[in-house]
Amino acid sequence: MTATIQPTVHTTIQEAVERYCAQRLLQAGPEVVVVGNPYRRTIGLEDLADRDFARPVTEADFLSQRHLVVSRILCTAYESSMILLPEGSLGPVKADFDAFYGEQARRLRDAIWPDLERCSFGFLREAAATPDVRTLDDLRAWFMAEVDAVGAPADGSGNNPEVTAAPLRGTMLAITQCRHAEEAAALYLFQLGLDALTEASAMARNLGGSYGPEQSALFKIFVDEFGYGVHSAKHSTIFRGLLRSIGLHPDVHAYWNFYLTSSLAGTSYFNHVSENHAGMFRYMGAVTYLEWLFAQGFADMGAMLRTVFGDRVDTRYCDEHAHIDVHHGRMTFEHLLLGFARTHGDAVIPDLVRGVEETKVLMRLGDEDFLAQIRWADNLDTHTTPGGAADGGSPSILRPGSPFVTRVYDEDTLLSVHDGEVDVYGWATQRPHRLGRGDALLVPRGRLHGLKAASASATVSARPAVSPAR
Repeated sequence: MTATIQPTVHTTIQEAVERYCAQRLLQAGPEVVVVGNPYRRTIGLEDLADRDFARPVTEADFLSQRHLVVSRILCTAYESSMILLPEGSLGPVKADFDAFYGEQARRLRDAIWPDLERCSFGFLREAAATPDVRTLDDLRAWFMAEVDAVGAPADGSGNNPEVTAAPLRGTMLAITQCRHAEEAAALYLFQLGLDALTEASAMARNLGGSYGPEQSALFKIFVDEFGYGVHSAKHSTIFRGLLRSIGLHPDVHAYWNFYLTSSLAGTSYFNHVSENHAGMFRYMGAVTYLEWLFAQGFADMGAMLRTVFGDRVDTRYCDEHAHIDVHHGRMTFEHLLLGFARTHGDAVIPDLVRGVEETKVLMRLGDEDFLAQIRWADNLDTHTTPGGAADGGSPSILRPGSPFVTRVYDEDTLLSVHDGEVDVYGWATQRPHRLGRGDALLVPRGRLHGLKAASASATVSARPAVSPAR
């Protein structure tokens, strides 16, 4: 008997993405914040005109709506291979659990995963520097120069058991200078929580197999992150305590709508170079660089949080990292970065270096994105023109129960309210910015925002701004 051969169905990446995004769990609901359900996450494909997912993102369009959609999908795809359960009972969302981990979702994911990775991360090869680092001595000297250049103390290698906060600068200072500093600090914590609430999950992808003493060194760090098996000491548990102390929801992805493109891409990068083990040496370089920077960074973050929230904030998460990451910096430098270089030499040094350089690019883009977001969201009133509503664009009608979706524009855009009232969310807040009939709001390219009707209905349109303002 001759077996029947089924014809091959050729599906474009665009069609495959549309099928993936059509899943019920990825459709928007009316909630601004989603509590108790880590499986629901809005993608926003319906707002996307450019659906060429085969074309890699460039640094110039890193903050485009296309990359936001791709980054949301990749985050969801990576996390479908992790175990996520709500803090409360699974019972009310068991159907969503089954759908999130179901066979159909896996098949749809696997049809798009590699293409979207190329789309999101392909630009890094050109964007990252390629320093001429060839030997163990070169690597040691180059790395120390790199961390020194960003102000991470040389004693992060372990000579000093503690790190203290430096005078606030950069992003930490900018947060404290916002008029709505608590909202700005909360937005920063949401970006951190994208990884912190599932802390070390990317690292866990690198623990299996057999690759020598470096594997044991990485496992020691992993065990630290998990509180040596004591749940109350687990770093993600301590982070939840930080969120609770200032009245924020500790649920995984409660603030999904407010993850910036750069935060999603940065977190996905570590899953990208961990899920595909061809990227393991890039991961080892990247994690060494971050662990060295973390001690000072978390000390500074704790100081920022105390400045903004006073005594009510629980900064144990920052304090723990400021302490333990001194040791993690030493361990990753000596036993991962230099350890792999000693054992494998020229075969791996270029990838170790590349992991650091790619992480530097993503960190720079992340800082720029976050700073631009808080500067805009903190001053929505100055970007609003009463009576400045303009004709043009396609009007849409919003009602209080309409789906809530955050998005960005690829060019400076003027939002006009023609009827009713609309609340604008540039960050998660109990005090959204209210636009009334005839008002116009300038939304710079790349700025994340969501709209919610504040009246029985509201009519809103968007068109390119005549006079770009950045």
